[in-house]
Amino acid sequence: MELVGRMLTNSQVDSTGDSFRLNFEAIDGRPASVTLPVECLNSLLMTLPHLLEQALKTRYRDDSLKLVYPTGGWALEAAAGSNRLILTLNTPDGCRVSFALSPEDADGLASSLAGVDAAPLPASIQ
Repeated sequence: MELVGRMLTNSQVDSTGDSFRLNFEAIDGRPASVTLPVECLNSLLMTLPHLLEQALKTRYRDDSLKLVYPTGGWALEAAAGSNRLILTLNTPDGCRVSFALSPEDADGLASSLAGVDAAPLPASIQ
């Protein structure tokens, strides 16, 4: 069965934390929803940015376009029981994503960021 939606209205996690529901308005104006196991959330998180970028490139017929969000803050903390660091990036509207950085990745990131101050930004970074 295919449901065609017009807009997402809200979302919910069930009281057990086992599933979540995406509520939306169908194209005919009626409310609709899809309920999935919470294990699907990671797949959605990994898939949606790629789909958004594909849609952007297709809509504007420009393969150089990227999906970009402004940062609203960041945090860096040690991962318990590991030599990795956790880098958390925030957007102004409250979205938050965390990445585990190996020591090598952290060094590379620090070097890249330090190098930005010393040299003009390439066109792809501006």
